[in-house]
Amino acid sequence: MNQAFSFLSHDEEKTLSDYCENHFVSYNDRPCEDLSFLDFWKAFISSLEEKGAEKAINTMLIPNLPLRLKDASGISAQIYKSVAGLIPVVGISDSQDFENLTVNLIHKGKRPENIGSTGASFVYGKKTRFIILSKKPYSNVSAKSMGLGEEEWLEKSMKIRLEHECTHFFTKKFFGVSMNHLHDELIADFFGLLSAFGSYKAEYFEYFMGIKGSEGSRLSCYIPDCSKNLLSALKEKASKAAAFLEELQKEEDFSKLSHSDKIRFLCQKPLLKLD
Repeated sequence: MNQAFSFLSHDEEKTLSDYCENHFVSYNDRPCEDLSFLDFWKAFISSLEEKGAEKAINTMLIPNLPLRLKDASGISAQIYKSVAGLIPVVGISDSQDFENLTVNLIHKGKRPENIGSTGASFVYGKKTRFIILSKKPYSNVSAKSMGLGEEEWLEKSMKIRLEHECTHFFTKKFFGVSMNHLHDELIADFFGLLSAFGSYKAEYFEYFMGIKGSEGSRLSCYIPDCSKNLLSALKEKASKAAAFLEELQKEEDFSKLSHSDKIRFLCQKPLLKLD
């Protein structure tokens, strides 16, 4: 047994070892892609601008489950040029509008238990793909904890979410994988923080995960129903990987890589097996 995790049982150690195996295996640099779905989203954006958000959403996105929006003026849409290519992005300022639209559009009217803690949704299908972003504080961490003003933190939260979800878009498109997994989240948050702040701080990631402070609570979602000991081991793995990323960004060879090559590098790096 790894001496560092001597508090784990044999079964827990096996679970952790299996979990830390890299699932980013096969990279396809030229995936087949049909962009015809963008025509629908271009029409939606035109409708939103001409007829208003409520009418555009209710007639084009959720005609069978229409909504009364609280803040229709706080809804925007664009075709965003991401690291993985063009993707429609809908931004929603009001938290209730975001939750209701996510429930009706993605979950077909059935409200998930964790919807209150969800800040973004990413859909990747054969016929369409899109991102919905809220303006909630990222990972439910307060502006005070981040040392920022309220509005500045909300704006940065949107930037983090956008690049975070675009990173998931990249791994899904080129590796065929986008999972609710710590390795995925380490990479996505890394690029989200770079986008919002210009640099990555491991401490911020630890706040988001609830490793530091008491607000962020995401880490326990990545191994559902895991034991207290296993969660402690996962926290240590996450902190070590985050510290590695903070130092990696300063290395000249890494900084010279393109955005896409940086993602590829981190996908192929065994971040959860760092000693």
